[in-house]
Amino acid sequence: MSLSYQYTPYIWPMLATAVFAPALAIYAWRRRGVPGALPLAVMFLLGALWAICAALELAAVDVSTKIFWDQFVVAACLMPVSVARFCFVLEFAGLGKWLTHRNLALLTIPVILELLLVLTNDFHHWFTRSYEFDGTVHLQLGVGGWIMAGFGYLLFLANLIILAGLFYRSPPHRWPVALIVFSMLTTHTVFLLDAVGINPVSPLDPTVLSMNFAFVMYALALFRFHIIDPIPASRKAVIEQMREGMLVADTSGKIVDLNPTVESILGLSASHVRGRDAAEVLPDYARVSAGQAQAEISLGAGDALRYYELTLSPLKDRRNTLLGHLLLLHDVTEQKQAQAQLLEQQRAVATLKERERLARELHDSIGQVLGYVSMQVQSIHKRLRDGDYISAENQLARLAEVAKGAHADVRESIFSLKAGAGQDWSFTAILRQHLDAFRENYGIDTALSLPADFREEVFDPSVEVQLLRVIQEALTNARKHGRARCLQVSFELRDGQAKITIADDGRGFDPHRPAKGVGEHFGLAFMRERMEQIDGRLDIQSQPGMGTRVVLEVPTKARPGEDATR
Repeated sequence: MSLSYQYTPYIWPMLATAVFAPALAIYAWRRRGVPGALPLAVMFLLGALWAICAALELAAVDVSTKIFWDQFVVAACLMPVSVARFCFVLEFAGLGKWLTHRNLALLTIPVILELLLVLTNDFHHWFTRSYEFDGTVHLQLGVGGWIMAGFGYLLFLANLIILAGLFYRSPPHRWPVALIVFSMLTTHTVFLLDAVGINPVSPLDPTVLSMNFAFVMYALALFRFHIIDPIPASRKAVIEQMREGMLVADTSGKIVDLNPTVESILGLSASHVRGRDAAEVLPDYARVSAGQAQAEISLGAGDALRYYELTLSPLKDRRNTLLGHLLLLHDVTEQKQAQAQLLEQQRAVATLKERERLARELHDSIGQVLGYVSMQVQSIHKRLRDGDYISAENQLARLAEVAKGAHADVRESIFSLKAGAGQDWSFTAILRQHLDAFRENYGIDTALSLPADFREEVFDPSVEVQLLRVIQEALTNARKHGRARCLQVSFELRDGQAKITIADDGRGFDPHRPAKGVGEHFGLAFMRERMEQIDGRLDIQSQPGMGTRVVLEVPTKARPGEDATR
């Protein structure tokens, strides 16, 4: 073989590929940390080598030189390009986990085997049986050549299947996948036509020309859709590894993408979720999509029950056109459990405090009454023995009055403790019920005055409970100690505060005078203690013979979207 060449203008289309392909290879090499970038760079370099060999084949003068470069392309480029492209497709489709050291070693076997067959072909002619030359070299494949060609097209079919799956399950990848598939179909079709002797651009190598077109398609995928940019790749890795579940729904509410966390949450594969209506998969999606940006949902049952915070955000392009919605699922099960535990602890503490208060009340009221009764019984017993029946009868009459008052106190305590114990809690309804009971049981006129803007949820539930107990205690004191015949409870709302006034027409008293007598001033300390627990304030306004006004001030609960300090 004499390596002699002469200039021909036909080499320039080949050399154009030899320049264009390395530029793409450099771009891919600089991003070799991104999945798919390294095998893509190798494929571009092998394409450049193929183009150089085709140019040298065109410039060669004698047939033996042309055959040499044709064999060189087969040995050094044909099978390596197919293997490199297959590795790129696997990594690009997110299946790089299959490229283990073992599998990579298996993929190199056909490359080495084809190289050995080409180098030793003169001894066995298993790869090529003969050569034909009609301006270009045509190889007549042997058994080994057809086996290698079949393996190459097997990789080609595998590429098409993998890319079709990626096209179906990942809408963001559809345009670059379409470009890559179109380039592959073009180059393989041209290669087959050239193999059967159809070459309308002879003596040029049509496969190299088709590679020019294919590399333009890859350039579009690289620079327009950024298939190997590190930022999109990093974003994809973050989305796949994030603890929150993420779904993307189109404008019609159909799920088009989701991350592995959602698969774990729902217990369904991505293929079963993708394409379904979000309302079928996620409870309360319709309520969230209707305007509420956040909702709490529960998934599972029994021990597998989990609570999630569902957040919905619109996805818009640069022209502010709605593309769909992003849904995030944040697991709040542990928070719910912690809140439930804290609430249970608070209930336990409240129960203990209520028992302590009830014990003090029983000791200071009923306990003292029973002690008084015991002393009176002993005195009556002595007078009866002494024959002083008139004094004994008077003491019995007083004892009956005390017992009647104690019985009323017990009934009132039981009623106040039962008030609000039902499941259908209503602050105003229970307060009205208590006032009605006062009117029916004691003949005391009662009235409730509420402002026009008063709403049921003006107070937090914990505040409502404490307020109700304080008002009940104020009413009890007005009946027992003030001898009131008329009671009025009025509410006033202003600047985020509620002012509750309990006014009576009773005897009144001096709030600064020390208590004397059984049960006098009882409950004032208890009332102040409860008001302090809800950041409230209590004020007693009274004078002897002028009635009493108990004024309570407590913060209100802000309306949704309203400043609490308004």
